Amino acid sequence: MFKLIRLACTVMAVLSVAVPAVADTLGQKPSYIWGGLSAVPNEQAITRTIWAPGLEDGYVPQGLTHLADTVFVAGYHSTDTTVDRGPCRIFSVSTTDGKQTGYFDMPEDCGHAGGLVFIGGGMLVVADTRRLYKIDLARALVSKSAQDALVSVVKLGGALKGSFVDFDGTDLWIGSSEKEATKAKAHRLSLDIFDQFNGTHAIKEDKALSTIPIPTEANGMAFDAGGTLWLSSSNSKYGALYRLNSKTGEVQSRFEMVIGIEDLGFDADGKLWAVSEAGARRWTKWSKTYPVIFQIDVSALK
Repeated sequence: MFKLIRLACTVMAVLSVAVPAVADTLGQKPSYIWGGLSAVPNEQAITRTIWAPGLEDGYVPQGLTHLADTVFVAGYHSTDTTVDRGPCRIFSVSTTDGKQTGYFDMPEDCGHAGGLVFIGGGMLVVADTRRLYKIDLARALVSKSAQDALVSVVKLGGALKGSFVDFDGTDLWIGSSEKEATKAKAHRLSLDIFDQFNGTHAIKEDKALSTIPIPTEANGMAFDAGGTLWLSSSNSKYGALYRLNSKTGEVQSRFEMVIGIEDLGFDADGKLWAVSEAGARRWTKWSKTYPVIFQIDVSALK
């Protein structure tokens, strides 16, 4: 009898690890995912989860930004583990009920859409590896096409790559996701580039107002209200969240995160939003299933 009780307790303990407290994920669960979400590091700090949009159709979530009660998520279409580019789509998702509220497709030359950020005036910036797109958001959502709402396109060359993007309230920041530490950099750019270099030759690192080193394999960034730079880094084996000094790039803190964590964005309440690609159709064989948008209480990180 005692052995049976001990066995039952062991099974319950295993289940409590396998099934996280955030199992009540909002939105539409993809049909190809049979179980729940995997347990992930720093789960105590995750206060809300929403199924990433476009998963059923084969989109891989990448860029993210927050506005009012909506999270915007960029994804590229690919179900092939050897293909890391495809048609890009931007989705809008309600943070209240997890429902998709709109979308628009990016121009054909967009292949990854690794970063999103609002810069004011109804303008959204989408970062692709070698391009920055400035888009009139309202027009794009109505037409469902960014091509009809493009305000400016800036080409990137040299050491400038748009693996992700953010806005510090004055200037634009872009970063390069690199495996070599010497190449991993973030660059600060003036918003004037959208007027000065719209559709012209590619700008290079000499146009950067400042440059700082960043961790390798970075996938997203966001500035909090105090001006601290937060950065995500991941691959199929690990995930991490960093606090950086935006003037020097010095790492102030590092926190374990889910594998595949991508772009970041703060809301007005100081909560950090993120998205992971772990468990997208392209990555169903990864060790973790967590293809969700998730809200993080950064004060609860350990």
